[in-house]
Amino acid sequence: MFDSTPITMALALATLLNIVVSLLSWQRRHTESGKYFSYAMLGITLWTLAAGLRYAVTSLSYKIFFATLETWGYMTAMPLMTLSAMSFAGRGNWARRPWVRLLFLLFSASTILLVNTNSLHGWVWSRFIESNHNIVIFEHGPAFGYIMLVGYAMIVIILVQLLGIIRKGSRIARRQGWLLLSAATLPLAANIIYHFSPWSHSGIDWTSVTYSVTGVIYLWALNRAYLFDIIPIARQQLFENLRDGMIALNTVGEIADINAAAAHMLNASPGALIGKSLTALAPNTAPLLESCPETETRAEFKIESAPQRCFDLLISPIQDKYAVILGRLLIFRDISRIKENELRLLQLTQAVEQSPISVIITDLKGNIQYANPKFSELTGYTHQEALGRNASINQSGQTPRETYTKMWQSLLAGQIWHGEFLNRKKNGELYWEEAVIGPVTDESGNVLNFIATKVDITLRKQSETALRESNILLAARLAEIESLQAHLQEQVIRDPLTKLHNRRFLNETIQQEFLRAERNAQSISIILLDIDHFKSINDKYGHSAGDACLLKLADILLQSGRRTDITCRYGGEEFIILLPDTPARGARQHAEDLRQKVARAVFTIDDRSLQFTISLGIATFPQDGEHFTELIQRADESLYASKRRGRNRTTAWADAH
Repeated sequence: MFDSTPITMALALATLLNIVVSLLSWQRRHTESGKYFSYAMLGITLWTLAAGLRYAVTSLSYKIFFATLETWGYMTAMPLMTLSAMSFAGRGNWARRPWVRLLFLLFSASTILLVNTNSLHGWVWSRFIESNHNIVIFEHGPAFGYIMLVGYAMIVIILVQLLGIIRKGSRIARRQGWLLLSAATLPLAANIIYHFSPWSHSGIDWTSVTYSVTGVIYLWALNRAYLFDIIPIARQQLFENLRDGMIALNTVGEIADINAAAAHMLNASPGALIGKSLTALAPNTAPLLESCPETETRAEFKIESAPQRCFDLLISPIQDKYAVILGRLLIFRDISRIKENELRLLQLTQAVEQSPISVIITDLKGNIQYANPKFSELTGYTHQEALGRNASINQSGQTPRETYTKMWQSLLAGQIWHGEFLNRKKNGELYWEEAVIGPVTDESGNVLNFIATKVDITLRKQSETALRESNILLAARLAEIESLQAHLQEQVIRDPLTKLHNRRFLNETIQQEFLRAERNAQSISIILLDIDHFKSINDKYGHSAGDACLLKLADILLQSGRRTDITCRYGGEEFIILLPDTPARGARQHAEDLRQKVARAVFTIDDRSLQFTISLGIATFPQDGEHFTELIQRADESLYASKRRGRNRTTAWADAH
């Protein structure tokens, strides 16, 4: 009933690859383009599986059945892949429009309906011709042209979107665009050959077979080109314990990460909010997010509650090292208390300004000739007690003498004087006054009197002192947050076990080192090494012994390296050393020194003496490769050459092949 041929084997391989791609892409479903892509890969998987079974079965009825099932696969995959390309190219607003989705649905449904009812009308396949080698030639009917037109139209949309990214996108976006374009072009070329080439009558459609190659391209794009990846904010305990609320949004405004403080503000648990639209949860954030798509913006944000809470909101774009915007980071700082203090200060200031103003009129020597009732209310001196006495009756002796000197200099010069006094009331209580004193002149300009209007600013003085203290506390808090953020950044680029730099740090620095080496015409070498039989160590002595071996190796690497060397834990028991300004000979000598030191090292764990060895691979720029990714790959191949040759040895790329 089944016939195994090379084409069925190729389609089986394509199906397996597509299953792996589907699983990996499902992890990127929190991005809009990644979600469409993951669903499209399920359709492609069904397509290649059904195609393989069609070529494998020997019964004509089964071949027709699986050909029909193929239609379900590719007419599900093509619209979803088109929507993914539109979202990837920044046209997600079009992909989300109901009429666009309805149009794709009608195209798919009509095609599937035509194929499933072909036995009634023969419009898609008019005849089936059995050929050699278990191949059946499907002769096409008039409706097949409509199916081809719809399929090619969607492919054209995909190609146009990808070419737009390649032309205008950032470096990493262009790289991803080229990979997706390659993956889209292969099936298209195979399909054109099938329909329009001299071999079109062979009965073999190579379109689905090309997905064995396309699957490899998709795997590379997902794992090495970070396709559809939004790198989330590190979920460390420090992040969770910050009092400020922090939310990471993906490009469509869905919550990709959120800490406990922000979740508390939204009255939900963090897990329940992941994947939800922030604007749906807090509609008043929509104008803020729309007004700052790619720039850092600060604004005030209020949550209507009892009592109302006010936040200082900082919106920053999340970018990778190629300046591709992956989402936005929102930081909420509760400033309700500050706002309350500001409101209280405003109220106190307004109360001072609207309170009755004390007014006194003196002669040229400062003797009081008139005082209004509010002066009495403020100072405690009645009108009769104040009349005829000098205005100095409420001086406290704590106002600097220089203040009075400058005041009299201005007044005798015919100028208005502004100033403050710390005065004493009749009952001995101190209070502050803000005074405006000016001369009263006659028509000839002669000074007749002085008039003073005074406002009690005691409360304002106290508020200013309180505000200064609040500002000092706020500055200390900001300094603490900056320190915590710096600590968090350091944790992000460090391996938690060995404290060496991690792969992320390597990715951020290696390109700069290679550009410097190229600019200065210097060599640069990479050593890739790992512990021999590390699994056996873990199995025999336990993971604590394995960790001890990793720590011992990390210590030897640090002690043996130069300050300019970059030593990183590359993954598992694998380490990588970047040696700037180091030719192949120097790298080999350094690698051999490391190998011998490790082989001689003996350390004890749980009263057991342990030793282990390492294998090393070396590649050197520029003779072994002109790009750092190529050099790392060749160092890796050299390492595995050391493994094949018996371990505990060093192999350079020049000797590895």
